[in-house]
Amino acid sequence: MNRPEPTPWATGLTVTALVAAMVGALDVILTDALAASFGWLAVPANVLIGLGMAPSIWLMHRVPFWRWIGYGVAVGLVLAWLGLLVEVIFGASN
Repeated sequence: MNRPEPTPWATGLTVTALVAAMVGALDVILTDALAASFGWLAVPANVLIGLGMAPSIWLMHRVPFWRWIGYGVAVGLVLAWLGLLVEVIFGASN
């Protein structure tokens, strides 16, 4: 009888953290560039980025290796949105 392999938490969380950092940074950079060029059009563009990636993230969450990447993408997008929200709230006073 084959027992399932143990979950590689250390490797998986490392992959998740690296992917989250990369996706978060790329989303903030893209949104800042769009905001500088087109103003508030960056907001619906950022929402469309998230909505466009949602089906792929959902499909990845059940595949053993790809789930960690999917978690990283989801965490990176959420952190980027929170960072951009903080930037809008506190950056408007400058």
